Amino acid sequence: MKKIIKVVSIIAILFVGLLGTLILIGPSDVVVLSEEEENKQQQMQVEQFKDINLSGFKATDLNGNEVTSDIFSKNKLTMLNIWATWCGPCIEEMPEISTLYNELPTGTNVISICTDAGDDKESLDLAKDVMKKSNAKFKTLIPDKVLKNNLTKKIQVFPTTIFIDSEGKVVGSPHFGDPTAEGFKKSLDEHLKLLEENKNEKN
Repeated sequence: MKKIIKVVSIIAILFVGLLGTLILIGPSDVVVLSEEEENKQQQMQVEQFKDINLSGFKATDLNGNEVTSDIFSKNKLTMLNIWATWCGPCIEEMPEISTLYNELPTGTNVISICTDAGDDKESLDLAKDVMKKSNAKFKTLIPDKVLKNNLTKKIQVFPTTIFIDSEGKVVGSPHFGDPTAEGFKKSLDEHLKLLEENKNEKN
């Protein structure tokens, strides 16, 4: 009988403790940004990326092949998607980016950087699996020190998609909004137009 009472007492204490914890912490609230807050966050991202230069990196892709910043010089504009294996929205939009890649305008390219693919074999295998299931044929990089210091360490929002010119410099603002192939295509076209306008201004 004493054992039963002891067990019941322990259960009662644990229940009260759990209830107290729930009262103190409260239910998880979904954070919904107002339009003003969202605009402010987007402007912060614009400022964050505007002076970034990605020239000079020497990384590897998921299969261990070396990829340098020369990859940018082969196209007028490259869409660069930055993601992580623990990020649900990153994985959800990957098939859409894959669709875009198969329909790219002339002079453009898509590559991605998986920020945690170099952490361990499990993360690397997961990154490979994500790309395989998405039927993604574009290169996915494991960031080297240059990419980490100049880019991925600064990322606060996942996924983040930016646009890079042939010299490794960021063009315009990151992609905001529609995470579909059509949405990315529209953003790519807009950045191509901006790139052309910037070129004409210099001339």
